[in-house]
Amino acid sequence: MYHRFDPQPGARSTRFVTSLSDFEQQLNTLYNAGFSLVSLSDWVRGNIQLQEGRRPLIITIDDLFYGDQLSLDKNGDPAMYSGVGVLWHFSQDNPDFNFEAALFYNMGDKGYANHYENGVFSIRDGWRQARAEAIAWGIENGAMPLNHFYEHPYLNQLSPAQIHWQMEQNDLSLREALALIGREELSKNLPNILALPYVVWPETEEGKRVLFNYVNPEGAPVAAIVEGDYAGGARFFQAPFSHEFSRWHVPRISVSNQAIASIVDQANQIPKAGSCQLGEFWGNPQVFPDRIAEAILNQVNAGKCPYGYYVVNQFAFYVQEDVIIQYSP
Repeated sequence: MYHRFDPQPGARSTRFVTSLSDFEQQLNTLYNAGFSLVSLSDWVRGNIQLQEGRRPLIITIDDLFYGDQLSLDKNGDPAMYSGVGVLWHFSQDNPDFNFEAALFYNMGDKGYANHYENGVFSIRDGWRQARAEAIAWGIENGAMPLNHFYEHPYLNQLSPAQIHWQMEQNDLSLREALALIGREELSKNLPNILALPYVVWPETEEGKRVLFNYVNPEGAPVAAIVEGDYAGGARFFQAPFSHEFSRWHVPRISVSNQAIASIVDQANQIPKAGSCQLGEFWGNPQVFPDRIAEAILNQVNAGKCPYGYYVVNQFAFYVQEDVIIQYSP
């Protein structure tokens, strides 16, 4: 979990601000430890697909939109003086690291600095359009905007009606930004995932139900609720096939050099992606998941593929001995 970024040479990272030099070094460390990026929404759906031998990693950034988090240069590419820009260019140099990011935004309490010069960001005319263009680039390339409530409020201090307004207004404001540049169509398939400001839940059960029951403007129900650090140390996000998995309590690890070192030290606890050839299919496997299941089981029984979890297209299966279970969709 990242927040802000500091592009200045010699900058030192703090709790909520990461220097871009530290960020690039952290990406190198994670990449060399075998990690590659997957999207948060894919993980929640159980659609985890990685290059063989790589381990899954999810990067989130909170409290957008600031220029140091995501800015575009004159060519329309992510600028190297922004965190997403560094992540983008790192992924271009290391394609098997992939490019995915979950951007939790607050549209109601932040001005977007659209000018950068000599280490200083400033807000100038046209900032709303520049912000909208950055948002559109993110949606098209895998830096996905997700709801962090309009004014980053303490939810335990709001009524259920106020909580709903904070979510809805944030969603509507993002869509208004896309409409400003004529890109309304980009909101069609946005994931509906919430991140709790300050990692604080509503005070009442009624307030919590407002979160669980929230539907975005396109009619998508909430797919997950994201929290943050936990007392007693970092927790990894459980696999969506695990009995311990909860989409309503997604843990995160606040970034620091120490946290990165801890993740790398525990890397061997995280399985690597593998692959197995299932052969040719008669008919459309998108329509007949039972044929995929049969092919997997045949290969396992023939000793050509191992037991474990399989993801084929949008389908997920688990195989143990002579039993195969379809987990999703």
